[in-house]
Parts: sequence; structure tokens; C-alpha cells
Amino acid sequence: MNKNCNLENHIPEPQSFEGKFFLTLMRINKQLRGYVEQDMKDMDVSPPQMWFLSRLHDAGEPKPISFFADGVFSNRSNATQMIDRLEADGLVERFKNPNDRRSTLVKLTSVGEQRLHEGRDRHERIIADLLAPLSDDEREETLIVLERVLGLLDK
Repeated sequence: MNKNCNLENHIPEPQSFEGKFFLTLMRINKQLRGYVEQDMKDMDVSPPQMWFLSRLHDAGEPKPISFFADGVFSNRSNATQMIDRLEADGLVERFKNPNDRRSTLVKLTSVGEQRLHEGRDRHERIIADLLAPLSDDEREETLIVLERVLGLLDK
């Protein structure tokens, strides 16, 4: 096979900087997701569930279901399904909003809090192990470039 072909899709490798940069970022994303999914299998928490637990924790207080109906969860129904699964696993609980009887709030349980911290610790170890071969200069340069690209995307 041609060394300039993407083995996964059998399409020609891009020759421009922009094409190579984009394809490299896509490959990094795919590999990182694979590492995280594999590592989380024995924790019985999926990456979307971990995202949900993190978002709830970082909010610092119980939140209504509508708070989660964006990003990973495209609507309230999807968010409700995720909450159902997390509640069945004892990671979150629902209760009536004392300020709005039509609203239900979601909060982390102590088990959910523990699972979140375990997941975050594991995630940090995975990334630390992965990036250990990079020198301090390489780490700094990489971060500068990636933050710059993110800034361009945010415009």
C-alpha cells in the first residue's frame, strides 16, 4: 500500500499542513477516546456518564435536568435517560425543587462523588503516562500551539 495513504480509510494522506494538522488531531482524539473508554470499562462508567458527573460536580449545587440538555445530551429526553441510568447505579439522586414545584433537581450521591474522583484520578494517570516521554519544552510548545488553535476556533 502507498505510504501516503491513511490505512484506516484507504484515502490519500493530505499533503498540506492544514490537512496533516487536522488529520493528526482527529487521530489523537480517536486514540485518547479509546484509552479512556478502555480504562473506564472496569469502573462501569462510560465517558458520557463521567462527563455528566463532572458537570454536576463542577456546578457546585443540584441542577435541573434541563441543565444537562446540551452538548453530549441533545435534549431533555436524552438527559433524563442518562439520569435514570445514573440513579439506578446509585450515582445521582433526584428531588423536588423547593423553589419550583414543577422542577426536579439532580445531585451527586456520595457514591457518585467517589466514582467521579476515581475516574478523574485514572484519567490523569493515563495522560501523565502517555505524555511522560515529552520534555518540558515539548510540553510547553505543544500546549501553546493547541491553545492558540483553540482560540482561533473560538472566534
